[in-house]
Amino acid sequence: MTEQLIGFLQQYGYGLVFVSIFLESTGLPFPGESILIAAGIMAGHGQLDVHLIFLASWIAGTLGDNCGYYLGHRFGHRFILRYGRRLGITPAKYAYVEREFRRWGPPIVLVARFILILRQLCGAAAGTLRFPWWRFLFFNALGAALWSGTYTYGAYLFGNQVDRLLHGNPWAYVALAVVFLGLTVATILRFRRGLKNLPDEGELPLSEEGGEGGPSLR
Repeated sequence: MTEQLIGFLQQYGYGLVFVSIFLESTGLPFPGESILIAAGIMAGHGQLDVHLIFLASWIAGTLGDNCGYYLGHRFGHRFILRYGRRLGITPAKYAYVEREFRRWGPPIVLVARFILILRQLCGAAAGTLRFPWWRFLFFNALGAALWSGTYTYGAYLFGNQVDRLLHGNPWAYVALAVVFLGLTVATILRFRRGLKNLPDEGELPLSEEGGEGGPSLR
């Protein structure tokens, strides 16, 4: 079983990192961060290339956020809230996220990846608010690089130290699998709990459809 897990991560690790982070960045409660950490630890064990993991996560995060931006810019609140309700994204909560984006402007995109909920809704909120796309792309790509580098190389260093201590013991990979599953469950629960904890401040107004700024994507 352990050998099968290692083989799966070795064969599909880069694709799994890319797909999971891309989906998470479009707004889905997918455990992209957990998978990235697991892949980084595997790289520390010498099973994956840490630089390829970084590139996969960076590109996926940037593309995923831009996909969310397009959806928000092109289809507006009705589309986001229609499907977001299934994930617990109410109009008041989405308006709260938009208010934070208005408060800080495009630079909030730089740090949004490090904050649960904002990471998932970053692109969509920037799109519905019509942030200028080139400014969004700049801060988004830079923020994705900082986030990917922090988690990828941080997990890599951790995995490298574990490998030195356990000398390649196969039980280390069993422990890794348990940690991965735990992080996956924790990510989903944190996402749902975070949505519940967002303030429902009455009827916070959503931004107007077709607001100022941004290129025309229609």
